[in-house]
Amino acid sequence: MTTLSFLEPGLTGERSFSVQVGRYQILDTIGTGANSRVVRAFDPMIGRNVAIKLFSPGLASGEGRDRFIKEARVVGQITHPAIVALHDMGIEESSSTPYLVMEYVEGQPLERLIDKGSIPFPRACAWVAEVAVALGVAHRKGIIHGDVKPANILISEDGRIKLTDFGMARLASRDSKDTPLLGTPAYWCPEQILGKPQDGRSDIFSLGIVLYEMITGHRPFDADSLQGICARVMSSTPLPPSQTNPSLPVGLNELVMSCLEKDPALRRASAEDLADDLYPFARRKVTPQVVLAQPSSLRNRASRLLRSA
Repeated sequence: MTTLSFLEPGLTGERSFSVQVGRYQILDTIGTGANSRVVRAFDPMIGRNVAIKLFSPGLASGEGRDRFIKEARVVGQITHPAIVALHDMGIEESSSTPYLVMEYVEGQPLERLIDKGSIPFPRACAWVAEVAVALGVAHRKGIIHGDVKPANILISEDGRIKLTDFGMARLASRDSKDTPLLGTPAYWCPEQILGKPQDGRSDIFSLGIVLYEMITGHRPFDADSLQGICARVMSSTPLPPSQTNPSLPVGLNELVMSCLEKDPALRRASAEDLADDLYPFARRKVTPQVVLAQPSSLRNRASRLLRSA
């Protein structure tokens, strides 16, 4: 059987796997992370492309297998137009490769757009509001994302938001114990660093960092080391966004900074409330800027807001 090789997460050697995982035919690699690889594949039964996340063999047996199945079932409970849908899961026994089969989104991650510079604030507020609505759906089910960051926010070719990788930070961990330091350091919240319990407000903190970065062009707690990032998250207060970007309305400062409160009790109480407060800013006028293909329909509120911005 034909095989492909890839660098196993966390190791220095390459490992091979079949060009077919389950019934899915692997086409190419979309991206790689510290503990997983995402490939584009074809589902011959349905006749559509899908995205498949491949994990390390550590999740194929014993306690790791139990965690993989449990987390996948949790992720599968979440349904929302702004959340990448989970279609299937399994473990390819021949290569001991656990995998998740997800909706394939034509587009690009938000981080790629941020790399080009700050995003006009009406558009940024519209997109972040849609992410907040999606998070609210999960939070009502008692599910937190745990790794909100630009790389996990996809912008489809028609300008729609798709939030991906719910629970993946926990799932990708090789540690069988619960550990607080999962995800991406630049978007950690204080309680995550301290190993305290997390809830929906933890996602709000991370989303506040994303919004700050989108409208200013830089992260509020950036540093050259993990220790430096943690120290800044725990003790520093970033400049109000409008001081970095004078084109921003001053009223946006309070909203962003309320997401970045160190004490969860002082943060926005819910993701839905955050979305409600963001939408008015999304309707402000902005100089037109082409980022992606123009939306082809008005199927959701984000598209309507972007067209009116």
